[in-house]
Amino acid sequence: MKTNKSDLDNQNQKRDPDLANAEIAMKRAAIKARELARKTRTAIVVMENEMIREEYPDHTLSDR
Repeated sequence: MKTNKSDLDNQNQKRDPDLANAEIAMKRAAIKARELARKTRTAIVVMENEMIREEYPDHTLSDR
């Protein structure tokens, strides 16, 4: 059986339902991690432009 280009395009367009909201969940987790870091006065380790760095939240904000 030969697979044509349109069949491959349809397969590529289907998304795994478990991953459909992964980006939203990761952004929500990052917000919570930064919130916890601010409260505990610790750094968040992030990778940006292939560089690993520590990000310190603004500690001048009053705790809620």
